[in-house]
Amino acid sequence: MPKAENKKAAAKRGPTPAQHLTELVKAAVDAVAERRAASPAEVFCLRPVNPVRIVAAFSGGRDSTALVDILAKLYHKPHQTQIAEITVVHVHHGLSVNADAWAEHAKAMCEKWRLPLRIEKVYVNRQSPAGIEAAAREARYQTLKRIAHETNSDVIMTGHHLDDRIETFFIQWMRGAGPEGLSAMSPVRTMESAALTERLVLSRPWLDVARSEIESYVKKARLTFVEDDSNADNRFLRNLIRNKVFPELDAVRPGWRAAAARSVTLVAQAADVMKSVGSDDVALCRAADGHSLVIAKLLMLPVARQALCLRSWLAAEGVRPPSKVRLFEALRQVRETHNDSRLTIRCDGREIRRWGADLVLRDCDPVNRDVSRDMDLVWTGESEISLGLWGGVLRFIPCEEGEAGFDAQELKEGPLFVRSRRGGEKLKLWALRPSRNLKHLYQALKIPSFERGSLPLLWLGGRLIFAAGLGGDVRYIADPELIRERIKLEWVPDKPLLGV
Repeated sequence: MPKAENKKAAAKRGPTPAQHLTELVKAAVDAVAERRAASPAEVFCLRPVNPVRIVAAFSGGRDSTALVDILAKLYHKPHQTQIAEITVVHVHHGLSVNADAWAEHAKAMCEKWRLPLRIEKVYVNRQSPAGIEAAAREARYQTLKRIAHETNSDVIMTGHHLDDRIETFFIQWMRGAGPEGLSAMSPVRTMESAALTERLVLSRPWLDVARSEIESYVKKARLTFVEDDSNADNRFLRNLIRNKVFPELDAVRPGWRAAAARSVTLVAQAADVMKSVGSDDVALCRAADGHSLVIAKLLMLPVARQALCLRSWLAAEGVRPPSKVRLFEALRQVRETHNDSRLTIRCDGREIRRWGADLVLRDCDPVNRDVSRDMDLVWTGESEISLGLWGGVLRFIPCEEGEAGFDAQELKEGPLFVRSRRGGEKLKLWALRPSRNLKHLYQALKIPSFERGSLPLLWLGGRLIFAAGLGGDVRYIADPELIRERIKLEWVPDKPLLGV
């Protein structure tokens, strides 16, 4: 057959797996380069074509082997200007007896590809409530993200494909997930924020590619890869779906995967629309501080959008959104509570709290409320003393001439005690005003009730002389004419407290 006819026949057949997979990877790299070019001027460093730095996730399996092989060919192509650097990362989970052998295989392959390899050992909690697979995935992505930052990379690239995406869809559907969960994997997503100034993205260029096409490429390229022995263990839900459910569906409904892929795409589009609406609602409901939500504005939204806004707000603040039940419980408390102390919803190590007219997020108190934080204190002249469980330091600052302060000698002689509030304590902050209950003073300064338990009280003998967040009692301030060595007290918490 003449060459011209061969070319025509090849054109009718379409691109080969190698051509198709390579074009998808090139398009993903181009998209990352274009995203960099779209960054604001202050973070954009002009280069001829914005070459991209890539972290390639490499397990040693078939899919990641095909991905790194294609990346290596693109990188070593003469005069290419797309890729500045590739760092191959093999995460050693230590869960299989073959883990060391897989790491050695990764070394051999990267020597062949002439690419730098980093083998990273991670700890995986086998007793994780989320399951061992989720714990391993979390450890893996945290490692990839860390290395991407260390190497100043622009993108983390993985070899996930269409079958992985459909498997994830099934798993999420069985868990009763909403549109965002059902949209399964996205081809490109930012790793930490949606801001253009956040360069690092996760790219999965083959999410519309069937596993069979990657298998064909690997076979023709004669690439060696490892088989994870756990893939045959049907005790894991993903393996059960892949090994048992999908073959049955293939037998009774050929072509179902293409239909499922269309559904995933449509759900993903709906999730994107909802995400956009949620982001707009968060912007509308934001308080002046840029982090809190104005409750009145939130409650003006339709109920469904209230939940969407709350989820979007939590995601924007770096908090994994809670379940639907907890989300609606949070909204119920928002509607029915009217003071700071009663509304409390915990999620992902943070607390949703009501502070006046706003919803705020704060870190959960690490100290058990049943554990006493009371302590005796001895001051011998040092500039500050750490208060341990209180999470901060008490500073002793020498007064300038004429400045009000406590008698340094009295503080040294003591006895000094650090105590929690018992109720009924009073403090006199101003010479011409009466002493007042701490509760009223905190309220006047708009210190939320849920933060007040984190504020220590300093006693000198039987006298309350200082309350963190408020100041010292003027009745016990030393006379500057009589006492030359005077001390100001200052409480500095390890983390900022609302209203303090």
